[in-house]
Amino acid sequence: MASAGSTNWTNVVNVLGATIIVGSEAVGAGGATGWAVASLMKLGDQAVLVSTVVGVGLGILATIAFLRSAYRAEPFR
Repeated sequence: MASAGSTNWTNVVNVLGATIIVGSEAVGAGGATGWAVASLMKLGDQAVLVSTVVGVGLGILATIAFLRSAYRAEPFR
């Protein structure tokens, strides 16, 4: 166990690495879902763009939620 004032770099690397992996999947899946739904419904180019941006935004929110949860599970200090 690390001392009270030092940073536990193993936890930092684990959390950041997992966040990058989960975040890329969440953002990619969100964007792809927005594009697919709008395209299947034939909503037009502007609606496809908007739904893709909304999907990416939801992916970013999921990534932030994951990061906060991972930080609670493996604190940096």
